[in-house]
Amino acid sequence: MPAAEINRAEVDERLDRLEREYGDVPVRDERETVPAGVFPDLRALSREGYSGGSYVWVVREPSAAPPPSDGLAAPEADRERVLMVLGRGSSRWGLPGGGRECGENCEEAAVREVREETGIDCSVTRPFLVCRRVTVSEGDHDERLHSLWTFFDGTYEGGHLTIQPGELNGAAWFADPPERMQPENAFRAADWRR
Repeated sequence: MPAAEINRAEVDERLDRLEREYGDVPVRDERETVPAGVFPDLRALSREGYSGGSYVWVVREPSAAPPPSDGLAAPEADRERVLMVLGRGSSRWGLPGGGRECGENCEEAAVREVREETGIDCSVTRPFLVCRRVTVSEGDHDERLHSLWTFFDGTYEGGHLTIQPGELNGAAWFADPPERMQPENAFRAADWRR
């Protein structure tokens, strides 16, 4: 009997829509094997409809930067900045974003999550990377959990950094991306300054 393919049709449909709307989108296929004891919880989330998330590389132009606080020197004002977050329990900088809610497309989820996590309003332009992941168990579970992780380029539209308690340990605007980044950030940062 073949393995149950949980959320495969939804993931394929979402990827097809992204490719129709944006054209050629870089897609990375990933396989993740998790411990048998962890798999049942992931399977339950997948059966409830969780099938990935969306994140944004938000760029703020120098003209959109707020004035410095009294007593502080003016920041370097002639460079773009990118918004990054430090998730709870993580030592690597990542992009703001998260899971889709009922009825949202990838773009809507990304914009909502950035606002909820950081207080920043943004718009998305196009995906710079899509990761199609299949998660399997080290144990004897025969299901395959499909998810889609979409990473967008985006533009700052307004707001001030206010991190969501319990979700993040920090957020900051970087003129030069930090050394310790999540792999997807490093993928985008590689050609940001070129």
